Amino acid sequence: MIEKILKNRSIIDFAIREHNFCTLSLSDGYSISTQGLARFVGKHDAFICVEDHGHKFGLDHPFDAEKAIKELIHNKIIQKVNLNRDTGDLNLFLESGVFQIICRSVGYEAYQIDGPNNLTMVAHGGKQK
Repeated sequence: MIEKILKNRSIIDFAIREHNFCTLSLSDGYSISTQGLARFVGKHDAFICVEDHGHKFGLDHPFDAEKAIKELIHNKIIQKVNLNRDTGDLNLFLESGVFQIICRSVGYEAYQIDGPNNLTMVAHGGKQK
């Protein structure tokens, strides 16, 4: 069901808020939000984690992970969606790479998908018995 909802949607915006809460705004009124581990793994050695946002790492200025990820995913189309049924991890495949949401707990919500007609889907890690 998640693939049907997310596949072929464009990424309109990306934002990192306080405490690494981030949101992907998608076409047609859909969005994905998470306070878990989110990262972008792209072509040409691109690897950007939202947890790196605002850290200096010996740079002149704090690293702007929001800007770096946004430049790589803005207006890209989700070509394929992979939901790991064992962990709940979500992989969104784009032309430029993969946006990943990694579940870090079996009990806490990992991400939420919102959409038109009051659609709300909440996901967490681990299989349910």
